[in-house]
Amino acid sequence: MTVDEYEEYVRGLGHAVEVVAGADGNTYSVVRDFELPGGALRGRRCDIAVQRLEMVPYVPPAAIHTRPHLVPMDMSEPLRTMKSGIGPEWQYWSRRYDHRSTPRDLWAHILTVLTDDRWPAT
Repeated sequence: MTVDEYEEYVRGLGHAVEVVAGADGNTYSVVRDFELPGGALRGRRCDIAVQRLEMVPYVPPAAIHTRPHLVPMDMSEPLRTMKSGIGPEWQYWSRRYDHRSTPRDLWAHILTVLTDDRWPAT
């Protein structure tokens, strides 16, 4: 899988995807205005980003970024959250996903993290 294939897959699901430059100098694939379909955060709308790397196969860093912040910052368990390098309005969710996959698998991973029933909303 390449990062372009991931973006194409998410666009094929009907979502707007944009490439943005973060304040940290990295580029990110951003899914705009996504409504979370389940879990404790069901119905919340957010932008979802993963760092955009040109490596083949594409294996994203262990992070999902959301805007706005969806859970309290600096959580340690069950999921670590902190400020994101994209900018201050973004939240970094530390969650490992460091293996080869398909675009569908990566999108499923992101949704699984964000639709967990355990997250306390902000």
